[in-house]
Amino acid sequence: MFVDYLGVMLVNLGAGLALLAHYLYVKPAKALRKSWAAGFYAVGLLGLVTSLPMVLQWPLPGGYNVAYGEPGLYFGVLFIAAGLTLTFEWEPLIPAIYGFFGAIYSIVIGIRIEDLGLTKEPTVALLGFVLTGLGGILVLPAIQWRDNKALATITAAILGVAALIWLYTGYAAGWGHILDFAKWMPPTK
Repeated sequence: MFVDYLGVMLVNLGAGLALLAHYLYVKPAKALRKSWAAGFYAVGLLGLVTSLPMVLQWPLPGGYNVAYGEPGLYFGVLFIAAGLTLTFEWEPLIPAIYGFFGAIYSIVIGIRIEDLGLTKEPTVALLGFVLTGLGGILVLPAIQWRDNKALATITAAILGVAALIWLYTGYAAGWGHILDFAKWMPPTK
């Protein structure tokens, strides 16, 4: 039996997207931005800790390691960079530029999952990846034109819907994986 911690990865992704959506919508004053860093670090750390072994060790069957591990790794590093940016009061446009390219990758992965019919619900995965990518692409102009409330609100709404998809998928995965592993015992010598 393989190790499957995808549920917590997806919940972390949903939480991170919700945090980013809220950050964009609230648009905290510069003096308050440091207080947001802990949330971004938490999401980034869990993303890194769960996705790096998936990329290096392939605990899941087949292409799921690529489809979820690689974007998870990119997402984890991006959120750590965002946390550093907030902590040191650096220019937030820099991680947004980096995130733009990961957002495109998210769309590509989503289309490929649908194309191959991977997962139990490939259309839901497609929507999650595409909305995450679209929201990620829009973060760049939302950060560049910080005073455009309409753009920030649209971006936050797209990220919020993507967060709901990943939270639904992650909670459902956790629910199902408990049953899948209910009677599993580690091999003994």
